[in-house]
Amino acid sequence: MAVRVPVRDIVIHQDYSTFKRIENDIALVLLEFPVNYSTHIQPVCFPEKTLMVQTDTDCWVTGWGKLHEKDPKEAAPELLQEAELKIIRHEKCNEIFKEKLGTRFDVVREGCVCGYTLGKDSCQGDSGGPLVCEFNNTWVQVGIVSWGIGCGRKGYPGVYTEVSFFKDWVIDQMNQASSQDSAVLPTLPLCLVLSLGVLVTL
Repeated sequence: MAVRVPVRDIVIHQDYSTFKRIENDIALVLLEFPVNYSTHIQPVCFPEKTLMVQTDTDCWVTGWGKLHEKDPKEAAPELLQEAELKIIRHEKCNEIFKEKLGTRFDVVREGCVCGYTLGKDSCQGDSGGPLVCEFNNTWVQVGIVSWGIGCGRKGYPGVYTEVSFFKDWVIDQMNQASSQDSAVLPTLPLCLVLSLGVLVTL
C-alpha cells in the first residue's frame, strides 16, 4: 500500500548544471513529517564521506520506471522493480562514454559512479531512485539514478550521483533545516538515516 507524505521544501544543489554535462545532480526533499517504518518501508544508511565503492561491487537499483526503452506508451509497473548492477568507477566510466560517443571531452566526472549489467538498467521514471549496496549486513545508499543513454543498451553504463561525495552538502542542508525546526533532525547518528529527508536527482 502506497504512503503519501507532503513535501515541505525541495533544496537543489547550488551548482546543479546541465551545461555540456550533468553535474551536481542532487536535491534534498524535506518532508512534513517522518515516514512510519513497516515491513515494506525500511530506512537505508547514508554512506561515510570516505566510502568509495570499488569496481565490480554488486549493488541494486530499484524503481517504478519503464521496463522497455522503446515503448513510449508503456504504463509504469505495478510492482517495484530491481536490477543488480556492477559498479564502475567514474574514471573508467568516463573513458567508456568518451569512446562510445567519439568525444575527447569528459562526460562522467568526480561525484558520479556508474553501474552496468548487460540488459539491466534503470530507465525513464527511475530518476532520483536509490542505488544501494550491502556492506557487512548493512544496506547503504551509494548512488542516485541520474542519467544514461537508453536503457540497458549493450556497453552503456547507467550514471548515478555518488552520495558519499555530497555528504557534507547534505548534512549542511539538514543542519540548516533543523536550525529552523528542531523536529527535523535532532541528532546525526553514524549511520545517518534521513528520517525527514529524501535524496533525489533533477
